[in-house]
This record gives sequence, structure tokens and C-alpha cells, in this order.
Amino acid sequence: MFMKTFLQEFGSWYWDCAFDDAASRDAFDAFGTAESADDFRRAFLVLLRSGDVVARGVALDFYDRADATGRFGEESPFECFHDEVMEVAREMLAGPPRPGDDIAFAGADHASALLALKNDVRPEDGAAVLAVLRRRPDGSLLSNALMVAGEVLSISDEPELTALIAETAFDSSLDVRDRREAVRALGEAPGDEVTPLLVRAVTEEEDPWLRRGAATGLATGRRFYAHRELIERIVAEDDDARFLRYALDPGPHSTYWDGADPGSPRLARALDEIRSPRSERAHRAAFRALLHSGRVAAAGIALDHFSHDEGLTRFGLSTEPYHADVRALARHVLSQPPSSVPGTEEGACQASALDALGRIADPEDAGPLADLLARRDVPPLVRAGVFRAVAACLGEWDEPDERLIAAVERTFLDPAVPMDDRVEAVEALFDASGFRTVEALLRAVGCEAVPVQVAGAERLSDEDLIGEHRELLRNVAAAWPEEAPHEARLVRRRLAE
Repeated sequence: MFMKTFLQEFGSWYWDCAFDDAASRDAFDAFGTAESADDFRRAFLVLLRSGDVVARGVALDFYDRADATGRFGEESPFECFHDEVMEVAREMLAGPPRPGDDIAFAGADHASALLALKNDVRPEDGAAVLAVLRRRPDGSLLSNALMVAGEVLSISDEPELTALIAETAFDSSLDVRDRREAVRALGEAPGDEVTPLLVRAVTEEEDPWLRRGAATGLATGRRFYAHRELIERIVAEDDDARFLRYALDPGPHSTYWDGADPGSPRLARALDEIRSPRSERAHRAAFRALLHSGRVAAAGIALDHFSHDEGLTRFGLSTEPYHADVRALARHVLSQPPSSVPGTEEGACQASALDALGRIADPEDAGPLADLLARRDVPPLVRAGVFRAVAACLGEWDEPDERLIAAVERTFLDPAVPMDDRVEAVEALFDASGFRTVEALLRAVGCEAVPVQVAGAERLSDEDLIGEHRELLRNVAAAWPEEAPHEARLVRRRLAE
């Protein structure tokens, strides 16, 4: 609903769209009356593939507008042209900037290209961004270049780019909003070379937004450990910097063990430490103490912190040094009958182990996971964990394991299995690839249960598979009743596009 309205009302971010070329003018006018995704796509491609830089710039602006509107849950009609859009954007950015005139400001083509690139930045884009920043632009071009520069620094070591952004950050002659964006870009770089720059901004700059932005960079990743006291000082002195408290507040207790006694005062202190670490060394020591404690609750809490996005990796620690120990513990737990401790839900031990194993399992774990999937007597907490682990493994492994695929099929084809579990079994295939996965999805679509059919059709109607299976899906979808699961509407919409 929002997508259609927003695209119809949109013109451009930077361009006067009074085209001399009739084809471009008609295509632009068609955006205002488009009624379907295909209507928008036809108009978009005319502009994107035009030889006119203005038309292509407008197309890139529409791409960005649709991408931003996607936050409301609607798919961009232009996403299927992603690779072509990125190619056009990079080609535009590699050329000289368009001179300013009454159509657009100087470098508007680069500004549009940078907007399109911002969500698909590659290390090699650093050279083009550096070239833009060397020209000392201002306005939207500078803002967009700094935004993309931050993304480049987050994935690539670019000393010259870092130095140029630092010059911008500390150039008091520039608009303070651009300086803030430069500080934010510096904060995206994970390397130690930017840390002194962020400390300088926190301790020397007067603008509170600059100081907050720099403090946010210091609160991100492993820099937090060494600069916790500085962050605490900013939070104490600046009422508007309270949002930084997220780094100082304790992280999650655990996923399944909240309220459980870790087992001793020493382990309780270790739990406090991993939730709010004082240093990297202390954080690692506390995790190891819990993991190797031999206490059920403490070990379960450690497994949860290994798996949780806000757990062991909250401040950038690598989990790799612990893979072998975590894998061994998780396998041991899963070899035991489902268990728990007072104050926790039945199966908490196995649920923690499954979440951990879902991140680091190897094909050796396929058999035990398939066996667990086949069991009908496990607690709901374990059942849900099995589906998550199976989905994670099938999505990560280069070759989906036949034992797991077969166990998934038996689950969703078994009428005795609860319907929600049958649907979850199909959804466990969504990130898997290969012929065997497609074969299983086709069996789901051929199942007598409509919810299972819809789940299989949802995946088969994705862009990478719908071309081969469109006719089959049309026939199946035509027979679905009105009360079919709501995903049926998504499948039908994809078939209509």
C-alpha cells in the first residue's frame, strides 16, 4: 500500500525531471499513474537504461526511494534489477561528475550513485569514494560520500580514506552536520587506527553531537573494553547521551536460565562479568569459568551467551577459540535425556545446546539432529530448538545432508504430527539450496495439507525458483480456500507479477 503511493508521489532527490527526451518523459510520467509492480518496472528500466545521465540518476533515486519504503514490509519492485542498478551506479561514480546547471547541482550523478550503493558496498568502492572526497564536495554529495565511506571502512582497511575522513571530522570551517557524519563514519571502522581520533573528538570537541557520535564509536566493538570509563563519563555529564547507556547496562542474563542459580558465588560473579564486562580479559575468563564449571545452569548460561547476538560477541569478541569446547559440550548435552533445573522450563539444557550447535554444527551432527527431529516425545522447548538448528545447518552447509532432508520430509508429510510442526519443518528448508531441497519442497506442495502446501509454495515462489515452477504453483494456489494461511496472499501476488 505504501510502496505504490510513495512511488507515485515521488519525483527525485536531486534532479529537475523536465526531460527533453520523449521516452524518458513518458517513462517518468508513467510513475505517477502506475498501478502494478510491472508498470513501475517498465518505467524504471526505460530511465535506468537510458543514455542520458539525468534519466539514470532519476532511476537510481527511485531505486533508493523504493528500498527505503521497504521498511514498511513491502518488497521493492526494482529489487530484481539489483545487479544492473549496482553496475550503473558504479559506472556513474567512476566517471567525472556532471557539471552543475539548472537541472541539478554539480556532482548530482555521483550523489544518486552513492545513495544506490550504500546498502551494497564493496571494498573496491573505496577508491571511488576517496576520489569524491578529494574534491572537497559539500551538501548532499558530501553527506552521501561520508555515509558510503563509513560502510567501506567497516569492511576494508583504507588508510588514505580514513585520513581524509578525519580531516573532515576536525575541520571547524565545515558545517557541523558534515563533521558529525564524518565522526560517525570513523566509528564504523573496526581498526585500532581510528581509536585515537574518536578519543580526541570525545575529549576535545565542544559540539555535543560530535562527542556523542565519537563516544558511540568507542562503545562499539572491542574498543569498549579499553574506554568504558570514558563512556561512563560522557553518560554522566551529558543528559542527552543516555542512549549510550545500552553499552553500560548489563546484557542478557541468558535465553533459558533467567532466575536459575549458577551454582556458587564465584559463578554468580562470572555471570555478572559476562553481562557487564570490565575488560576483554575478564570477559573471556568469565565465559570460560561458566562453560567449564560442570554445573548445569552455569554451562547452559555459557551456551546461551555463545549463541546470543548480545552475548559473547556483544563487544566484538570472536567465538572461534571456543568452537571445539562448545561443540563437545553441546553434543554431550544432546546425548542425554531432556532435563532442566528448578526455575527453568523443561528441556532448557537441550535448547541451549541446540542453539549453540546451530551456529557451529558440522555434517557429523546431521544424524543426531535427524534423530531428534524424528522424536515426538521431546518438550516443546526442545522441539522448537531442533527446528532452528536444522534450519541453520541446512542453510550453512554447502551440501544439504540427506539424513536431515529426509527427516524434514517425514515430519511435514506425517498427518500425526501437529500442523504447526509440519509447517516449521518446511520452513527449515528455506535457506537450503540444491536439487534435493527443491525436490523436498515439491513434495510439500504436493501434500494434502493446505498449510504445508502454502509453506512449500512460499519458498518455490521466490525469485530464484518461481520461473521453473510458476505453472505448478498457479494450479495449486487456485485450489486454496479463502481461509488458507496468510502467506498464500504473498504467493498469489508473486504469481501475478
